[in-house]
Amino acid sequence: MSKSLAIKLIILLMIVFAAGCGNKKDDKNTTTTDTSGTKMQVPISKDPVSGKDKVMFKYVVNKGDKFSYKMEASTSNTENSPATGGKEVQQDNTINYYYTKEVTDVDGNGIITYKVKFDSITIRAQMDTLAVMYNSNVNDSVKLNPNFIQYNAVINEPFFMRVGSDGDITDIYGMEKIYDNIFKALGDTLKESDKNSIKESFGKDAVKEILQQEYQIFPKQEVIQDSNWVKVFNTQVAVFEVVNNAKYIFKGIEDKNGQKIANIEAQLSVEFKSKEAKEKGMKMTIENAETSGSGQIAFNLNRGCIVSKTTNTKLKVDLKLSAQGQSAKSVQGVITNLKVTLLN
Repeated sequence: MSKSLAIKLIILLMIVFAAGCGNKKDDKNTTTTDTSGTKMQVPISKDPVSGKDKVMFKYVVNKGDKFSYKMEASTSNTENSPATGGKEVQQDNTINYYYTKEVTDVDGNGIITYKVKFDSITIRAQMDTLAVMYNSNVNDSVKLNPNFIQYNAVINEPFFMRVGSDGDITDIYGMEKIYDNIFKALGDTLKESDKNSIKESFGKDAVKEILQQEYQIFPKQEVIQDSNWVKVFNTQVAVFEVVNNAKYIFKGIEDKNGQKIANIEAQLSVEFKSKEAKEKGMKMTIENAETSGSGQIAFNLNRGCIVSKTTNTKLKVDLKLSAQGQSAKSVQGVITNLKVTLLN
């Protein structure tokens, strides 16, 4: 699979469950007690019509709260085309992030400021018999590979992020030390234009994209048990415009160790707006497309955080490529899996 296509497919499928919107409203809270004996206001009420639980999903935390997470993201890309000699080529990539975050401020609008630090990162990439493994905690020749400089640079270097109470990351900042680490690893003889290019390729947008996968963006209104909210948005798969429909269903609340845990189910469908496109004199036609996606999300209403989040997506596209009176077939696919786990 070409690098451009693979990247766009991964971006589409890995972040698609990170957004949502909805409606309905009320204003009651239920007081519960966490395992430390501290009383917390949990936004649970009863719907007067159905009698079912109704929740105002929010990330409500206190200054000084600390969270540790593990995030595992894996992708499997396959391609069978003239470029691969008519054979199916598969590339598998898995990356694990271990990171901690501490609440340093919560303003009057509920905007949360976290100090974030990546504790370790591990990567495994494999194509056929070739495999590369990276571990930020191990000093070896792989760690010196230029492809891993940005990962080395972020380890144990704090930076900050702001998150709305709905789960939308609004800003990443304080990455100057991380950039200095990258520049030094490259010899620190870079021109200012080169430094700016590096900041663009591994800047706050890249870090935001990683961390946003932890968060479920919630609707700004209450959600009744067994109801759903939907996020519809457009994006691209290679040169094709697609419509993404991400549906979230509030399944219910369970008690675990004195905590109220809300369970949410996610479903994804992808529709191609057009099945034909042209690029650089080549006509590409989608002859068949198979897409699917699902997920499970557990949210701690007491602590105001994701407890666990798993999503998986599949995309397989059969293409016909035509140019200068000749045609060829290309079959490309991507499978992604994301698992987020609260460690403490």
